[in-house]
Order: sequence, then C-alpha cells, then structure tokens
Amino acid sequence: KNKGFPHETFAELERGIMERFSRAMEAKGLADDSRFRERFKVFCFQHDLEVLILAAEERLKQYLGVKSFKISWQTPVEEQNHDLPPKRIVERLFESCGKKYKEVRDATSILQEADYQQISDRCPQSFKPYVEFIENL
Repeated sequence: KNKGFPHETFAELERGIMERFSRAMEAKGLADDSRFRERFKVFCFQHDLEVLILAAEERLKQYLGVKSFKISWQTPVEEQNHDLPPKRIVERLFESCGKKYKEVRDATSILQEADYQQISDRCPQSFKPYVEFIENL
C-alpha cells in the first residue's frame, strides 16, 4: 500500500505511474511522441499473487484436499483489507489444513492448474483488464 508515491486506488496509482512515465519521456526528449503513450499500459495487482489463489478457490480446495474452508474472505477477492492481505489469508488456509504455505512451490502448483478465465471473472478490477488486453493482442 502506498509504495512509490501516495495512492489509495488503482486510478491514483495509474495516474502516478503515467506521470512518472511522462517525466521519463520528457527527460529523453520524447514528450511530443504520442506513440509511446498509446502503447504504454498500466496493469497492477492490488495485492500479491495470492489474490489469484483465492480467486481459484476450487483449485485451492483440490490442492489442499478439502471440501470447504473455515476461513472466509471478501468478494471480489481484489478488495481484501491491507491489514489482512491475501497472502496472510492463504497462509491461514494452509495452516487450517495442517500445512505450511511455501509460496513459490504452492502458488505455481495451484495456479498452473487453475482456470485463468474463472480467476479473471473473480478479479474484475485489476486482473481481468490485463487478461482482456492480452487476449486482444
């Protein structure tokens, strides 16, 4: 939250990134070349990749070998509290199943078998626009 410059929303983050991009373009003498600005797109996650794991709930249940969770989280999953980010929720889910979350191994194993379209539908604010952009290239 608020890394790089003050922001609370994606719109504020995007605006800040675009301002930095514009300053970098000016410093290189390219401020008047709109081709760069048209090709520069801002995509970001509101949290770590664990937000995608929470969106892949069925795959996560399968991976952990459970039918349901005792722990719940907000929907859409991108709107988690910064004081309890998705990474901490995923860690708690693993702990509730008697396992320790190893992010590199577990995230890869869960997400490589997950349905990206389902994740996209459950993450409409940040991930879905990115997926749509890639699909339309």
